[in-house]
Amino acid sequence: MDPYDILVHPLITEKNVTMMESENRLAFIVRRNAKKIEIKKSVEELYEVEVAKVSTMILPDGRKKAYVKLKEEYLADEVATKIGVF
Repeated sequence: MDPYDILVHPLITEKNVTMMESENRLAFIVRRNAKKIEIKKSVEELYEVEVAKVSTMILPDGRKKAYVKLKEEYLADEVATKIGVF
């Protein structure tokens, strides 16, 4: 499956920016049927990073949110800048 089909868009809120800086995590809205391994592969392929862990949750509005923790050698805020979030 195409990585662009898995990741709908990055999610930027005040909480997520704090998490980016303190926990080295990025947040994305992903396809509802996306599996964690697919999310991991998509992030690694699109942003040329290594992912340590993926956590997902279903939001009250029915969308699926994924928290992606990057390995220590990659900085989430640098990836966010590359994405064009900042």
